Amino acid sequence: MDQIIKTIRANNRFLITAHVNLEGDSLGSQLAMKELLDALGKEAFIYDADQVPEHLRFLPKADRVLNKITSADKFDVALVLDCPTLKRVGKVADSIKDKFIVNIDHHISNEKFGRINWVDAKASSAGEMVYRLFKDMDVELTKEAALCLYIAILTDTGSFNYDNTSKVTHEIAGELLGYGLDPAEVSENVYERRDIADIKLLGRVLSTVKVDKTGDIAYMELTKKMLEETGADISKSEGLVNYARSIDKVMVAMLFREDPKYPGKIHVSFRAKADADVNKIASSFGGGGHTKASGCVIDGTLAEVENKVIAKVEEMLHKD
Repeated sequence: MDQIIKTIRANNRFLITAHVNLEGDSLGSQLAMKELLDALGKEAFIYDADQVPEHLRFLPKADRVLNKITSADKFDVALVLDCPTLKRVGKVADSIKDKFIVNIDHHISNEKFGRINWVDAKASSAGEMVYRLFKDMDVELTKEAALCLYIAILTDTGSFNYDNTSKVTHEIAGELLGYGLDPAEVSENVYERRDIADIKLLGRVLSTVKVDKTGDIAYMELTKKMLEETGADISKSEGLVNYARSIDKVMVAMLFREDPKYPGKIHVSFRAKADADVNKIASSFGGGGHTKASGCVIDGTLAEVENKVIAKVEEMLHKD
């Protein structure tokens, strides 16, 4: 962190980015980072491969996220947040691969691809790490920055339900609420503003749930056809895997999702309970994340990928 602080103070223009498929932590931490740099009198812009999901557009200044840049958008340093591998930034990688990269992340699977790498697997979120930068650089938090950081922490801890939630996490969240945030309003904005199409999609996905014969593994499917027939927003599907995780006695839950833009690619979201480590499974397929929450993208049909991944999970759970 000291190296990052020195780099920020020594440079003037910054590109901020995060992983594809923006969610609460990746977006919230980026917006807060821009507030930090603005307060220091630096020039900064956010450039992401994907647009801001509709349900997160209420975040302050979310409309400033860029999805394309020109040669005029020059920068000294690229700050990559919440991203375990450089390829996870998508098309943004082409603009930053030869630049000075600062890698700020909390995924245990991080490949340390930056010139400076601050990887803290014990942090609840990238948002928590950006909060620490505010404190160590003695930059006063605004209500807008506090909201972005609170949502980053709230969403990446599963509303403080995951095991990446610590005493420190609650202390930080409590301080952020002191900036005038309304937790009920925040929760409603993030979790309860769905349209009928999203609810219909939830019903379709839940109807596919299966549990293996041991009761240790549960999985669901989200197909391109479901999205077309319901007209649902795929960005709101990230948390659906938790329904499978909530089944009693299940140790590993998965959501297999067809990519609507790239046929033949299957996104797999993993969630775990007890002693199961899904980061190891995701990493074996080129992905990664956390011990209890990870993901990967695998080439193949839905059936092929399901068979391959389930076999790997069974091997891990029943290796003794």
